[in-house]
Amino acid sequence: MADPPDRPAAAPDELEIRAAWRRDDPRIEADAIAFWERLGLLPPGTSPEQRAKELIAVAYRGDRLVAVSTATIEWFEHLRARFAVLRGATDPEHRRSRAQLALAMPSRDALERWALDHPEEKLAGGLAFVETGEWGDFARLPVWPQSDLALVGYTKDGRQVRAAWFDHYRLD
Repeated sequence: MADPPDRPAAAPDELEIRAAWRRDDPRIEADAIAFWERLGLLPPGTSPEQRAKELIAVAYRGDRLVAVSTATIEWFEHLRARFAVLRGATDPEHRRSRAQLALAMPSRDALERWALDHPEEKLAGGLAFVETGEWGDFARLPVWPQSDLALVGYTKDGRQVRAAWFDHYRLD
């Protein structure tokens, strides 16, 4: 399928980032569902259609979706605030493409714009649970430069908890 006229086509070897947060874009959602099913990435009992409604941004290389960023909005008791709990997945063939890192700032920006437009949601920022073994040396950085996710602690099972507060957020 050709790109819409208002979006210039990316070069075949470049990543094209597309926003998806609360847009209900049928093409992006269908591509994400096919991505998750092809790679068997969703946990048992997880509806791909529901997860597609949680998309923040996606990365394409040519016409192929190669990475996704999703979020659910949840209360995080330890920080006493509502956060967008972030998830990401990258096609194993494209893990060295830095696609997930390329999604970090567009995802943060989309969520922050939405939070500003919906102050009643009281969204404080983004939160991620990180398997440190999958991130190597990058997991040792106290703050990730692409997303501003700062290390705030560890879960009982050893995953990192990283949070990035929105500048506009104010405690009650």
